[in-house]
Amino acid sequence: MARVISQIGLPAMTDDVVDEMKKQIAALRKEVAMLRIANSELERVVVRDTLTPLFNRRHFISSIADRISRVSRYGTHSVIMFIDVDNMKIVNDRYGHAAGDFALMHVAGIIGGAVRSTDVAARVGGDEFALILDEIDHDQAEQKMQVLDALVRETPCQFGDDLLPISASFGCTPITADDTEFSIMARADEAMYVNKRRRHSL
Repeated sequence: MARVISQIGLPAMTDDVVDEMKKQIAALRKEVAMLRIANSELERVVVRDTLTPLFNRRHFISSIADRISRVSRYGTHSVIMFIDVDNMKIVNDRYGHAAGDFALMHVAGIIGGAVRSTDVAARVGGDEFALILDEIDHDQAEQKMQVLDALVRETPCQFGDDLLPISASFGCTPITADDTEFSIMARADEAMYVNKRRRHSL
């Protein structure tokens, strides 16, 4: 058999050749595994925020388009919630930008820990976060806002020896079949600012 293989231009299958082929196969498997890890990291970078573990604005807008399509086609219910972290200028000016970054990560951790795996939590601006909450109505979203508001206010944001004065303002609105990605974001943003002005006027 070895003689026949050699005659057609292939190396004889000696033990040395077999060992070399095994090494090459192992090296290829290692390269494939490393490529999978690299692709996974690239995917993470593309859709994740650079500071927090949440999704980024691009992924959030893409997810809104998907939800609008579902609402239009299947009549499902989804709500957009906007969250603006209060006092960030005070935190940055008084305690430094490292403290400001820490505060944003603190709020992101609270938000990410309070949503379901089917929801989408993202950082969409410097101190702004947003959620897509699936299969809930506006009243349920209002209750969710109250829960998140209490969590942000009542969870201490301890940065070294300093307790950072962190709170947040919330606004939500349901997605309709007539929405665009930007109309729904504008409406949720306005609802958040209405609540912010109402709170500050009390």
